[in-house]
Amino acid sequence: MTRRRRSGPPRSPASHRQEPAITYINATMPIRAIGFDIDGTLYPAAALYRRLFWKSLGQLRFLIAFNGVRHDLRRLLDDPEYRSRGIDSIEGLHRFQAKLMAERLGGDPDRLYERIEAFFYTTSVEPFTTIPPFQGVTSLLDELRGLGLGLGALSDFPCDRKVELLGLADKLDVALTSEETGLVKPDRASFDLLASRLGVPNGDILYVGNSERYDVRGALGAGMRAALITKDRKAAASSAAEFTFFDFADLGRYIRGAIAR
Repeated sequence: MTRRRRSGPPRSPASHRQEPAITYINATMPIRAIGFDIDGTLYPAAALYRRLFWKSLGQLRFLIAFNGVRHDLRRLLDDPEYRSRGIDSIEGLHRFQAKLMAERLGGDPDRLYERIEAFFYTTSVEPFTTIPPFQGVTSLLDELRGLGLGLGALSDFPCDRKVELLGLADKLDVALTSEETGLVKPDRASFDLLASRLGVPNGDILYVGNSERYDVRGALGAGMRAALITKDRKAAASSAAEFTFFDFADLGRYIRGAIAR
């Protein structure tokens, strides 16, 4: 096992940086597919927050409650009673989270369901008509496809429309949400589903995300490899990911080197 490569934030071309040597972890394991988180990974999440600011005014209590519910869903991953419910569809999960919202806010779960659907699953997607992916994402996906790698997206929220508006739909083989399994990340269920739809063993997939807790730990817990996109050098230094980066050109170099070995 070799040392992991740490790649910091991109520098200006004027700096004429010398590319550091890249070393690899799990060098004997092939990479046959790449999975990507979406929010904060393929595009800057701050761009979405800015566009939703005015639409969020006056809904602070509602937004805080929903954030709490999503944390509840992660906490419930270790609850046998919750898992025994057998929630295995987007609709089922959305109905359940509406009930959790009702417990926090009071009111009718059905009305809260409609309000959640309207804001988080419709209004929050509309801004993607003007949000571009991170620089280098599109060209990297084209290159990886040309190399014969399977490409997939896995998000905690439904992502088909996001991927389409980001201009990436024709570059990915699959796009799915953990909500399909009723178990959000970092539970391994959605990572297993990603591998199944890609038709590639878990161990042959490199999963790329921006959350150490949900993406990196989730992927590793499912037997995948993991890369972390971050500007935070402390987060990079402490990450369990085999590779950290912020410039997608660096990720491309890492993958090319890994599949060439």
